[in-house]
Amino acid sequence: AADPVPQLEPNVARVGRVASRLCQELRLARPPVCRQAVQLFQRDVVAAWARSVLRPGEACGLLLGRGCGRWDIFGAWNVSLPATPKPPVRPPQPPAPGAPTARILFLTDLHWDRRYAPGSPAACPDPLCCRGDAGHGPGGAGFWGEYGKCDLPLHTIEALLAQLPDPATFAAVYWT
Repeated sequence: AADPVPQLEPNVARVGRVASRLCQELRLARPPVCRQAVQLFQRDVVAAWARSVLRPGEACGLLLGRGCGRWDIFGAWNVSLPATPKPPVRPPQPPAPGAPTARILFLTDLHWDRRYAPGSPAACPDPLCCRGDAGHGPGGAGFWGEYGKCDLPLHTIEALLAQLPDPATFAAVYWT
């Protein structure tokens, strides 16, 4: 089967323009944030829609409401299941005493923001804060990071990695 994404390339820019305009009209974010977010994700969104099982009217209804289409999560779905019967449920068994073990390091959600600035506003109207000039008064982003709508400064991730044991002590390292 041919990949539908190259065939949709002319539509990516059109979808991007509509999405950016919609984001701004609905006041989801400031205009530059809308434009940047759409630019980052428009190809992925169009590719996902091209492979979607939703018809255009359903996709429009899902995204914009009943004014442009109808999407009902409780509507009839036709899912074909294999004819093979489901195997019986077996509760998990703990490993036998003395079974081999392995050390695994799993790092997840270490979102680095290259524009993180300690002291900058930690609350802002944008999807991502803790950027820009240091503000005056309370509520500024902390040196090591800040809860809320902020990603991490690089020095926090570097400090975390510096505290880890020798990587050779791990059988595997997963960074997702």
